[in-house]
Amino acid sequence: MTENQDPGRKQQSEGASSAEEWKAIFWQIEQQVRHEAARIVGTDEDADWQAIGQQTDESARRRMAKITGLSEDASWDEIGAHVEKDTRSGIARFVGATPDADWAAIGQAVEQRVRTFLNDIFSRKEAATPTTPPEKEEQEGIVDPWQ
Repeated sequence: MTENQDPGRKQQSEGASSAEEWKAIFWQIEQQVRHEAARIVGTDEDADWQAIGQQTDESARRRMAKITGLSEDASWDEIGAHVEKDTRSGIARFVGATPDADWAAIGQAVEQRVRTFLNDIFSRKEAATPTTPPEKEEQEGIVDPWQ
């Protein structure tokens, strides 16, 4: 039997060419996805994944800086510090602390407000509850059906 007549040999060569075809198809898909990703983030279409990732980070950083009111060249550290300061200041005003209070002062203000709230609730109940037993006349007005 010759090489062309061997059915097992034919399947192996078709399998290899099929695998190569699939490899080429997946490579083309990867290339197309990479080109589109590069175009979307605003970098050269022939850029590699590392350049695309760096441009994505750069775009996100610029947008976040703009959203937070900083200049577009602000670093991630500057953006984070600005967001933390704004958040801390907003929470401080909400709980009655000064806008420039640190987290410890904010925590103390929250604790004081909670303590005051709980004291107000429980001190009202204590004031409403009589501390002396009711007089005999008041007790006689109550009828206990089980006696």
